[in-house]
Amino acid sequence: MSIYLQRSLLLPEVVLKENTPGGIRIMGVITVLWGGLLFVLGAGILAMPPEAKKDVIQQLGADNPAILTPMGIVFLLIGFILTFNANLSFRFLREWTRREEGGEEE
Repeated sequence: MSIYLQRSLLLPEVVLKENTPGGIRIMGVITVLWGGLLFVLGAGILAMPPEAKKDVIQQLGADNPAILTPMGIVFLLIGFILTFNANLSFRFLREWTRREEGGEEE
């Protein structure tokens, strides 16, 4: 999520701006919520019975209900990737915070 955070972890002499950790937290929460929504949406699409898929496709004005399955898979993948990325950023941020707190004590 943040290249500056990764760079600061690799090179301790690189200092983060004061607002970077807070921004990572805010954007991370938004990303987790959005990724979770996409994941649930994708799972819901894949769990729909065939009759419901036909009804949805008719309401949308399309003609092929088979398009919903790949769309559900794409939503699942995007949701997983977004959530995984945010969790990785939170892990990097915890590592950075631990290092910063350890560095101040020395």
